[in-house]
Amino acid sequence: MNNKTLQEMNDAYKDCPVRTSEYTIDGKKYIVKSHFVGAKKLDDVLYRIAFEQAMDEALKTA
Repeated sequence: MNNKTLQEMNDAYKDCPVRTSEYTIDGKKYIVKSHFVGAKKLDDVLYRIAFEQAMDEALKTA
């Protein structure tokens, strides 16, 4: 796990893009703040998602 404090992470990633989304679930409002820090390789993530979806679909039809 990362041993940085919240303040250290805020300072390190202050120039990275941020997206705020609001969701309402069962009448309660949730605000999600996504910080895009570039720590994941997009190709690896997309491959994993596609592979898992293909496996799920293949196992459902078997």
